[in-house]
Amino acid sequence: MTSSTANFSAASPTMLTRLEKALEPAAGGLEKFCKYLSAAGMVIFMIMVALTFADVFLRYFFNNSLNGTVEITELFMVIVFFSSVAYTQWTKNHVVMDVLTASMKPRRQNMWACVTTFWSMAVTALCIWTSVRYGQKTSSITGILLIPLEPFIYFVAFGFFTLLLTLVWDFIRALARISRENGTDIWLTLLLSILPVLAAWHFAAHRMAGMSTVAIGIIGIVVMFALFLTGMPVAFALMATGFIFSGMLRGLPAAVNMYGKAMYSTSASYAWAPLMFFMLMGYFCFYGDFGRDLYTCARRWLGHLRGGLAQGSVCACAAFGAVVGDVLSGSIAMSAIALPEMRNNRYDDTLAVGTLACSSTIGALIPPSTTFILYGVLAEQSIADLFMAGVFPGLICTFFFMLVIWFMVFRKPELAPRLPKEPLAVRLASLRAALPIIALFVLVIGGIYGGMFTPTEGGGIGAAGTLILALLLRRMTWKSFMESLSSSARFITMCFTVLTGATALGAFMTLSRIPQLLAGAIASTGMPGWLTMCAIIVVLLFLGCFIPAMPLLLVCVPIFVPIAQVYHWDLIWFGVVMALMMNMAGITPPFGINLFVMKGLAEVPLSVMYRSSVPFVIALTISILIVLAFPSTATWLPAALR
Repeated sequence: MTSSTANFSAASPTMLTRLEKALEPAAGGLEKFCKYLSAAGMVIFMIMVALTFADVFLRYFFNNSLNGTVEITELFMVIVFFSSVAYTQWTKNHVVMDVLTASMKPRRQNMWACVTTFWSMAVTALCIWTSVRYGQKTSSITGILLIPLEPFIYFVAFGFFTLLLTLVWDFIRALARISRENGTDIWLTLLLSILPVLAAWHFAAHRMAGMSTVAIGIIGIVVMFALFLTGMPVAFALMATGFIFSGMLRGLPAAVNMYGKAMYSTSASYAWAPLMFFMLMGYFCFYGDFGRDLYTCARRWLGHLRGGLAQGSVCACAAFGAVVGDVLSGSIAMSAIALPEMRNNRYDDTLAVGTLACSSTIGALIPPSTTFILYGVLAEQSIADLFMAGVFPGLICTFFFMLVIWFMVFRKPELAPRLPKEPLAVRLASLRAALPIIALFVLVIGGIYGGMFTPTEGGGIGAAGTLILALLLRRMTWKSFMESLSSSARFITMCFTVLTGATALGAFMTLSRIPQLLAGAIASTGMPGWLTMCAIIVVLLFLGCFIPAMPLLLVCVPIFVPIAQVYHWDLIWFGVVMALMMNMAGITPPFGINLFVMKGLAEVPLSVMYRSSVPFVIALTISILIVLAFPSTATWLPAALR
């Protein structure tokens, strides 16, 4: 090391620490601004909910409706999403696949966090540039209200700008932390940060002559998974892959145009609006403590059976999933309610934590389900039909989970002491307490499938109805209301950031023609359908061990749906199979995300989580085999209700 390099290495910790301290007041102000901006976006979201509710109310009671509600919803979705994108970074809620980085030593973790933050900065800067260019080129207006789109496109760029500032601060802090631990690591960190970005830009700016689109597509998929493994946020990894390899296939100008449009069009798509509304409904249920009503009802009716509290938890998870539609929020809510109850009654943790971690997956099947909303939009299938298709498979999973609990306690009664049977009056009282939220669920799902309103309108009715119920029952304070909005903002933004990345990746996959060529190759081999399905299941199960369910679904649906069409599989049934496989991935050791969430909530060793999940993995496997062998379990109810 030269003298000047040594002097810089010695001085850099002091320089970077001073820079960090000097910028702390500005960073604190930026954090407050992002928080207030997110709150303003959620005010817009509540106006969206009110408009949707008013539109349905006026249409059915006064034979009148509000003009342009679809357009307003789409424009407001842009504001809701991009007003919270920076705040989501402040709260570290973007999806990260840290399977490898979590096992590194702290020194290496800090280095990779700094590197991937820089890469994310580069992607965010690209988003700003392409969004501004897209805004400059467009002169579009909405069809009914004639509102120009340009200001909303610029708001996309503004949202990404606040995110970029947040990432810059994270990068400075990470670099200062590295310098304090080992100043010589700064050079390697900067090298790993800058060189890959320059290389990525070079490849994006040069079309690859002589290389087939399929080869480029395969390389792109490999690079995408490599970025996942580095710990780079999944959304930014998807965006980077989509841009780089679209540029290689069609040239930089085409990639820039595609990218700018993708940043806006995903967040302004009415098809994704149900996702927002049902997430808000779920958090209103969570903070309104409606999960406790459902659990109390299940406990009163089933608590006296063998393993009754665990069996009641399975039913409560299914019922709460029917209202919330999200797996992880259901797991968190039911754990807070049911785990202390089971521990107080001397239930063994092996039974208790396994039940709660695995039963929450039923929420992905019982409508409304965010998994089915995502699949329905991507596969262009009826969301209402998918909702109905998940009912029987969800009940099958519930039955086999309860059967597994009964069998475990039958073999080892010490796992779950039996409780006395509750009087009928007490059981009926618990049923009355749970009735309002159950009635709201029936109204929302029945209204969607009965054609009274669209899935988006159903989500708006559900969110508004849940809030009204919580207020009438005095379950919602101002603090819990604000917490529900803040949690919704972060989760919605996390989902839509991944969706935006998946849109960019989808454009690249279309250009590579991998899905179509793969489907054609399989068709030409004459491979039996059952063998192809086994291969798909193995791929999903393997990838699900490493990738969270939502990114996995977004990546795999565009690839596997053309294959399903080759075999003329019912795409509604195929959607149920994919949802079941997402559930399986979430609870399968060693990397099932539900197991890690429950480990943190229950504070138990990971070995206990692994042992507790095995019986439920077996039960879910049986459920999947039944749905595969008898497709009518998924297709009969939608067909019967048409």
